[in-house]
Amino acid sequence: MDRGAEAQAATDPSLAQTVVEEACEDAKSAEVTAAPEADVVDEVDASPRKRLRSSRSDGTPAAWGVAEAVGRPLSEALLSVGWTFPADHAVSQGQPDYLDGSCLIYAEERLLDVVDFRGAHSAAVGCHSQKASSATYEWSAGRGKGAGVLHSGDVMSAEGGTHVIRVRLADLPACATDCFFAISAYNCRNLSLFRSLNVRLLDADCPTQPLAKLSIQDVPPRASAVIVCSLGRRFDSWTVRCLHRACDATVRDYTPMEAAVNPFQEGHVRWRRRRPLMLVASLWQAGRALPIEREGEDACEEACDLIMPLLKLPAILFQCVVQFI
Repeated sequence: MDRGAEAQAATDPSLAQTVVEEACEDAKSAEVTAAPEADVVDEVDASPRKRLRSSRSDGTPAAWGVAEAVGRPLSEALLSVGWTFPADHAVSQGQPDYLDGSCLIYAEERLLDVVDFRGAHSAAVGCHSQKASSATYEWSAGRGKGAGVLHSGDVMSAEGGTHVIRVRLADLPACATDCFFAISAYNCRNLSLFRSLNVRLLDADCPTQPLAKLSIQDVPPRASAVIVCSLGRRFDSWTVRCLHRACDATVRDYTPMEAAVNPFQEGHVRWRRRRPLMLVASLWQAGRALPIEREGEDACEEACDLIMPLLKLPAILFQCVVQFI
């Protein structure tokens, strides 16, 4: 896969440079203001922001954490990815190895678009003839600096590289419900071979306090990709979820990554199945819904025979029943 001029035209390297400069400035400020006797603490625990619990050891996803805990809505998120080349794997087939960050934008269980070092797949030249995912392209993240989801492109050094993905949440379509952020190993297909790894999801308005993070210690052995975290929309608010879910995927083929995401999107499918019952129950409890008896409609009578006993249950029992639908 060519990582050359075509990809560079769809990216903005200044994104990565801005994050690096801000991190350096904040590190200097911390050195000046830190008390000499203060203990060294992890950046996540030191933050006054409401923190997210990391994934459990058995791989079970952590609980939802609210990105608005600092008192303002999250408007722009940055996935910052930095890595050092794997030992003895700095060059593979004449090419340096890369760590790839990706953003998958979903509308419930439908994958709308994918953004990686090539930019938005929907806007990439030739992507329709060689699709790496099942994205529908019913919405496009766009191309160039005005893109709703923008990749900085790889900023390389002798030791490794870095890049940033910017997501402007206001630019996402109304149907968008989730953004999943993932990393993958381009050539070696084994993230644990990288000597260092620094992945952080940042609030662009407060980039020194990560909303979620992943280090090399969090990567399962021989995993070629990890879904790091996700942003989920509920009404008009966005929340962050740490996932740390491993899968066997690269930017050449997102199919395994999509399969790993599917269980998290199943909730949308279940809600569509039980939504009519929930609405009827709300109307029933408000006294705005009553059964109508009609002759000669056996199907309607059978439905009433099922629904009416449910509606007469106490609310807590009703909720317990419909959660299995």
